[in-house]
Amino acid sequence: MNAIKNKISGYSQYFIIPIISALIVIVVTQEIFFSIKPLKDLELKYIDARFLNRGRILIKKSADVIILGISQTDYDQIPNPMNTWPWPRSYFAKVISHLKNAGVKAVGIDVIMANDDKYSPENDKVLMQAIRASKNVVVAGVLDINAEAQHQNGSYSITDHSYNYRNKFIAADSSIGIVQTGSDEDGIYRRYEPFVISDANKKVLPTFGFAVLNKYFGLKPDAIASIEDGYFVQYGRKIPRYDKSSMLINYYGPSGSFRYFNFTDVLDDEEFKTSDEIYYETDINSWDDPDVGLLQSGIFKNKIVLIGSTLPEDGDLYPVSYSPGVRKGDNLMWGVEIHANAVQNILWNDFLYKESKSSEIFVIIILSFLSFLLFSVFKINRRLNPIVSEIFNLTLLSLLIFTTYLLGLRLFNENNYVMAFISPVAALVSGYFSTTVYYAMKILKQNAVIKGMFEHYVSKTLVGELLSNPDKLSLGGEKKEITTLFSDIEGFTSISENMEPEELVEFINGYLHIMTEIVLTNNGTLDKYLGDSLMAFWGAPIEVDDQELKACRTAIQMQKKIDELKNNWIKDTKKPIRTRIGINSSEVVVGNIGGNERFDYTVMGDGVNLASRLEGANKLYGTSIMISEFTYRKVAEHALVRVVDKIIVQGKTESILVYELLGLKDDPASLDKYKLFDSFIKGYDTYMKRNFEEAKQHFQDSLNKIPNDKLSQIYLERCEEFILNPPPPDWEGISRLETK
Repeated sequence: MNAIKNKISGYSQYFIIPIISALIVIVVTQEIFFSIKPLKDLELKYIDARFLNRGRILIKKSADVIILGISQTDYDQIPNPMNTWPWPRSYFAKVISHLKNAGVKAVGIDVIMANDDKYSPENDKVLMQAIRASKNVVVAGVLDINAEAQHQNGSYSITDHSYNYRNKFIAADSSIGIVQTGSDEDGIYRRYEPFVISDANKKVLPTFGFAVLNKYFGLKPDAIASIEDGYFVQYGRKIPRYDKSSMLINYYGPSGSFRYFNFTDVLDDEEFKTSDEIYYETDINSWDDPDVGLLQSGIFKNKIVLIGSTLPEDGDLYPVSYSPGVRKGDNLMWGVEIHANAVQNILWNDFLYKESKSSEIFVIIILSFLSFLLFSVFKINRRLNPIVSEIFNLTLLSLLIFTTYLLGLRLFNENNYVMAFISPVAALVSGYFSTTVYYAMKILKQNAVIKGMFEHYVSKTLVGELLSNPDKLSLGGEKKEITTLFSDIEGFTSISENMEPEELVEFINGYLHIMTEIVLTNNGTLDKYLGDSLMAFWGAPIEVDDQELKACRTAIQMQKKIDELKNNWIKDTKKPIRTRIGINSSEVVVGNIGGNERFDYTVMGDGVNLASRLEGANKLYGTSIMISEFTYRKVAEHALVRVVDKIIVQGKTESILVYELLGLKDDPASLDKYKLFDSFIKGYDTYMKRNFEEAKQHFQDSLNKIPNDKLSQIYLERCEEFILNPPPPDWEGISRLETK
């Protein structure tokens, strides 16, 4: 049950972290509590990039909107002294009449006419009559906008101080459209409002383009779009909302994308004389010439004509989303053209659809999970170097961001769909960083576990290596070649009987501390304490070079340290302190052994048991350090040993050769000690050759040199026994140990 809980707890992190990551991205990108201007600007710039990628859409011949521009050419063609602005209003009356005769369905005059005609009051009357007679004209109006309150949360605060919205010709038939359009915070004009609300009288007014469309579709001048579930609804069309008060303009190209004529092209009939006609003394009559006049061309039939300035000095030039990308500042467009794009979008149902907030949030959540899982693939791959893993993840992150960028372009080009860019990218980046942070914390936690698990059992050097290379640590069980050491104090019971409890604890603590230091200094791993006994091993949790030699060196150093400090530990120095040590090298199981809540990093197997048996066998043979033949094979070039016996330990059937470790060849004192056992070594060789008489003499010589050598005494007695009772022909000199 605990295992299931632990597994569920581990997997839950793969849900909790992406959820937290997604929530952070949602808060940052969805402007719930605040907005981050750089991110907002970047999202807007990506809209512009989509227009640049899509390029110009050729609409001049097919568009329903025609621009009638007031340009420098018109000023040049109007004879003096009338070539100064404003022109007589009668000129506009003539143009309106001409367009009506040509079959134009709606005319929008994007020119503010707040004051009386400066030439004659009759001109105003003529224009008023022309507008009423035509019944298809919309005049431009403006409202005073409180700049400080402009465009807050997608709406405008309007303060109106003008009863006629600064255009006296509203009196003709109340057909007026507000020409002001709102820019985004970066100053770019991307949106178009269907209507605005005047704070002065709380009146809702159509914007210029929508007022023109009211005329086109035969609606009342003040008809206003309704709002339904994310759309403006009007003219039988559902216009997708970009924000609370506007649609997103689908620009067809840069300035000049619509069919364009000069104002004087329509004004110039047989009654009007342009500067060229006066100069060349010939009639051109671009409007009503029977052969090439615009009236006969049919170009204007059923069209919408928007009249506006295309003179830089009039200041009606604005930066828009579309840019050819040729040079800086080539995204400027005349105000009348902005209206034209918006009107044409509505006529063709050619709208840009912004991704909904719910869809955006859903994508954030999905990408947060997917990115976390994708980036985790490389993080958990232990075969990869961490730096290589990070390079893979950064490459993957770059590819995902680039793919998101390309997907946004494609959806825009093929489906007019404006997919959010910053929020999915933020989700991907957040997924990358959350993965990095998660696995960094996981490594820190793992390091803490490793440090907590091994800092008391292995040297600081090995702990450091484990922390740097945790892949060297297998936290499960595995088979490895291990050298195991057991040590035990000989006669500890009798020693402890003469000590007070406090004295005994102090002794054991001091003894085990020093012995442990020796183990750790030689890169060993402390396994456990059992009373006065100590168990250690080499070869795990990380590989140790010359593990057998290091174990043997540890045993020798233990014995030497005891000889140095025994007088400091016990008062009765007549009872010597001796430590018995057993060492064996073999393949055993190493890893975390125990339950779910409590486990130890330890070794298990027959090889471990053999090391323990060898430690105990020292008591039978009177030796101090006994090593198996498996260990000796690895240290033969360095170790000074004598054969102890060929034994079969309890519970086993096969014999092994065991040795007493006397020292190491790089130690002069050990070499001197080894010479004392020369007679024993000769005795054992002759003993195994069944020459018991000669062997007996060698063992006797050994006892003369070392009177307390129990092993020489044992073999001396064996020789005497075999002299009287020779062993059978198949005798191999094997002894069976009956005790553990």
